[in-house]
Amino acid sequence: MIYESRYWKQPLVRSAGWLEKVLIKDGELSERDLASAEREMFIGFYAVRKLLETFKLSEATKHLTYDLTFYPVRQDASVDYFNRSDIHEHYEFDKGVADRKDVGFICNQVIHSFVFVLTLAESGAEGAFLASDTMRHRRLYFIPLEHIVHLFRTVGRDYPAQQNFVRDEKTGQWKVIDDALLRH
Repeated sequence: MIYESRYWKQPLVRSAGWLEKVLIKDGELSERDLASAEREMFIGFYAVRKLLETFKLSEATKHLTYDLTFYPVRQDASVDYFNRSDIHEHYEFDKGVADRKDVGFICNQVIHSFVFVLTLAESGAEGAFLASDTMRHRRLYFIPLEHIVHLFRTVGRDYPAQQNFVRDEKTGQWKVIDDALLRH
């Protein structure tokens, strides 16, 4: 349970700033930079997922979606522990499909990632290719670093001033009522 969210949110804002520097960094990234970026992403997405399970975020933030691209697995591919970084051999990069996914889905892909490969350009990191342990046999997702930075900043700065709750008749648990529903 997260009692005081600022201790979870402030590091997200710091991570967003650091990741943004990686994005625009000139020259090659060191092994240490890459390991730090990977760590910041994993811990950040875990924090986001934990915050999604609380009343410490607005409904707008909880329902954010992002445009991603996925690549289907090749018919003869067998993604395993020893070859999981050979993404160009396992996925059909000429058949990219646009897909819109919510924050919870993205968090789970990172947290449960079997495939996690940062992509690099001349100016720094561009994003990450990832597939969860169950998704690896179907598709590989690409999430741009800009989306990650946006998500971490949005969650890290979201302090709802007011929420309205009702008890769910089926589950008996409290849930937030969307303000738009109250106006009708």
